[in-house]
Amino acid sequence: MDQTNQVNDAPTEAEIAEGTKTTKSIVPSKYAGRYKNGGEDPLALFIKEQCATPDGFSFTKFFELMSANGIADEKVKHYMGQVAEKRHGAEGRARMTLRNMLATIVRKNGKAISLDGSEVEINLPKLALTGAAKAASTPTSTDKSADPAAAGTL
Repeated sequence: MDQTNQVNDAPTEAEIAEGTKTTKSIVPSKYAGRYKNGGEDPLALFIKEQCATPDGFSFTKFFELMSANGIADEKVKHYMGQVAEKRHGAEGRARMTLRNMLATIVRKNGKAISLDGSEVEINLPKLALTGAAKAASTPTSTDKSADPAAAGTL
């Protein structure tokens, strides 16, 4: 039987790749809704209020806001440079990373500094440990600090 005339119904790799939907986001799809449009927690709303313009999100205002709240200048300049260079994913990385740094400050102080210099109270709940961090913080039976006799303190 001559197999050169058989029809191959299987899709080619190019056809498969063409039909596959891809995303440019590094955020796992199960978390995408939480971060859509910058998030909805009190700090996210504060940032949006401070950085919104009729044309959209202003990174110039965002970087000014981060500096006004005590984020290290070298960190702000680092992300400012990446955004200016239009590096792939730089805008998202800048917003996520600097926002998390600001969240640490806001949790500690209970407030943030707005672009006009006024203090704005923001109540962010303390983060709950999950996963590996939670497991690492739980004493184990081999943890010498959990057993004074094993630690030699008795």
